[in-house]
Amino acid sequence: MRRLLLPLLLIIAATASAQTIPVDVEIGYRWLDLKGSEGMYRSQINERQGLLLRALTYSTPDFRIDASDLGVGPAGTLRVEAGKADLYRLRLAFRRADAFSAVPTFEQHTFDRKREMLDLDLEILPGRKITPFVGYSINRYSGPGTTTYHVGQDEFLLLSSLKDRDREMRVGASFNTGRVYGMVTQGWRHFSSDESLTLAPGAGAGNNPEPVLGRPITAGGITRESHIDGDTPFTNLYVTGEVTKRLRLIGNYVRSSADSDGNELETATGSFASFEIGRFFNGLNESVTSAAKNKTTRGGVRGEFAIADSVDLFAGYQSEHRDLSGTALINSLFLQSITFGGADPRDFAAVLAASSSLERDRDGANLGISIRAFGPFSVRAELRTDDVTADVRPDLAEIVVPGSQGGKFKRHIDTFDVNGSYTRNKLTLGAAWRHDDADKPIFRTDFLARDRYRLRAQWASPKDVIRGGLTAEQTDQSSDRQESGFTAKLRQYTGDLEVAPIDKLHLRASYSQYRTTSDISFRRPENFVIGDSFHQELGTALEGGFAVFIKQATLDASVTRFDNEGTLPFKINRYRARATFDIKEHAGIAAEYSKDKYRETFFPVANYEANRYGLYLRWRP
Repeated sequence: MRRLLLPLLLIIAATASAQTIPVDVEIGYRWLDLKGSEGMYRSQINERQGLLLRALTYSTPDFRIDASDLGVGPAGTLRVEAGKADLYRLRLAFRRADAFSAVPTFEQHTFDRKREMLDLDLEILPGRKITPFVGYSINRYSGPGTTTYHVGQDEFLLLSSLKDRDREMRVGASFNTGRVYGMVTQGWRHFSSDESLTLAPGAGAGNNPEPVLGRPITAGGITRESHIDGDTPFTNLYVTGEVTKRLRLIGNYVRSSADSDGNELETATGSFASFEIGRFFNGLNESVTSAAKNKTTRGGVRGEFAIADSVDLFAGYQSEHRDLSGTALINSLFLQSITFGGADPRDFAAVLAASSSLERDRDGANLGISIRAFGPFSVRAELRTDDVTADVRPDLAEIVVPGSQGGKFKRHIDTFDVNGSYTRNKLTLGAAWRHDDADKPIFRTDFLARDRYRLRAQWASPKDVIRGGLTAEQTDQSSDRQESGFTAKLRQYTGDLEVAPIDKLHLRASYSQYRTTSDISFRRPENFVIGDSFHQELGTALEGGFAVFIKQATLDASVTRFDNEGTLPFKINRYRARATFDIKEHAGIAAEYSKDKYRETFFPVANYEANRYGLYLRWRP
């Protein structure tokens, strides 16, 4: 990212002396003072020390650059647009993000990776009846990490190196004949992934110090190399037709066909055990060859009919078909193995060939009415119905619980969704209710009944001296089937208030509360006994702040406190302040201060306190 800063700074330097070219830029340096857990801080915030381009806008009639948080920011963006009247329009977008996770409570599962995304789109003859376009995208994700791997009846810490690449090429055209308009796109996507895993230094003893049947389990070395390649051609079509002044029809069609294959090689040396083959062994060579196909087709039509100027009737139908299939051939060679009784020393080979598939269809229809203005009231109501069919054909080698997991399953869902609002002067009241009802679940977390309620209110005094709002939302979902016993409830309340006694002073405050509980049965893998998983979160957030505006300076400051008293209790205190001062007509400085203090009750090793200071130079046209 620092390679991008140099050409951008050259543009700024070249144009800053020429005030006729509009350049708005803020660039400077940020300092970091961190005490406590660096892993938790970087997992949550990851604002580091160094040079930072906070914001940049460079604009001419035919060219524009927008950038933000380039440098040491955890996520930066760059956007370039260029065009020439009705001849062409070129857009380039670049995004970069640091993906970091090193939570102390999951210390053996970490990653420090970067994601870089580039999108390039060119339109030819924009605004014409037919506008051809071509586009290219690339998405790269790479970096080191750590993970755990189970082999030989123990779990070992491995070092990981990952490199994913996703490239897409697309061509098509948008069209607009006045009464019919839409877009057609044909694209080709290629994905490849390479991952290398090796035993971490000093991790040969594994995570379980106890021997298995009197024999210590240790690893002298573990390596695993895997590679995946995939291609996905896709077609998108969207068409809207104005049949009459009151009737509009919208059609859509999407088709994709993914085809991928992979291979994996693994070697392990040490002292291991395997309950599957009933043997001890001193080494393992394993190779995996796999292939998968995923064909998806989705299409639908929607109609909108204007009964009156503010009353619309709409209806639609959507159908989706997905066919997923895969095969895997696993060859395992257990070296220098003996039975648990110490007999029959030899190399032992095992071959597993698995073939599985999932065919899924979803058909849905909806009918509704929208009344945009009935005096101070507006109402929207909709009925939807969905039919889901899943044909699951798992390989017998993959089934680990008694009974068959395959078969053909059907699920029907009815939905009623209604919302309304009342607006008078500067008061707005709104309410919404959605009810989903299903006849049977297919997956464990599928609901049988789900209700969502939402209330909101907004009010502003004359001249907006006082503005406030309240929001309350609740979602209930459940499935009383014996095999899952799934229930979940979510409640959230939010209130905010802004007061501006004078134009130069704004005060603000907010309060929100978040409550959620979930309870579901699960089967313990070691003995297949049914267990219960219960999770609860109770969070409360308070925020207060103010902003002061004077002729040459501004000051904005806030304090936020968040408490969670649920299954994993923690507290976060955040302080923010930003001041700007114009030294000259077009130049000034900005100073920022941020502080985050994080505290956990059960795992104090994750606690941290981070102070950041930033000083930036500003140039405005």
